[in-house]
Amino acid sequence: MINFRFLPVFHKSHMGYDSGSDSDPGTSIFSRMSGKELGFLVAIIGILGFFAVQAMFGFPIKDLIRKEITDEAKVVTKDQQGTCVVEGSDRQPRGIPNCPYKIGDVLIVTFKQGTAPIEKYHLKVAS
Repeated sequence: MINFRFLPVFHKSHMGYDSGSDSDPGTSIFSRMSGKELGFLVAIIGILGFFAVQAMFGFPIKDLIRKEITDEAKVVTKDQQGTCVVEGSDRQPRGIPNCPYKIGDVLIVTFKQGTAPIEKYHLKVAS
């Protein structure tokens, strides 16, 4: 178990009186801490720093794992280079290069939530 001796020492050093201990008043609080206590303090500061950075940037770590969505999308335009633009239920346009489909075709597309690139696509079979 970790003994939190450094907390009272830190507090008393700022109160303006001598605690009566035999330690040298010119030494750093960190020099009086054990290796375990120092390691614990570094870990806590590291974790707090990580969450502070995440909070400043809107928690981008949550974006590493995105939900995969499979949806129907209709081909709305096709340019001369063969790139189709499809639009699904989320109303975000997505491009498919070298697209063999025609305007108006309905495709089944798979993409990551909140991203534009399409990972998989195929023509919806009429039922």
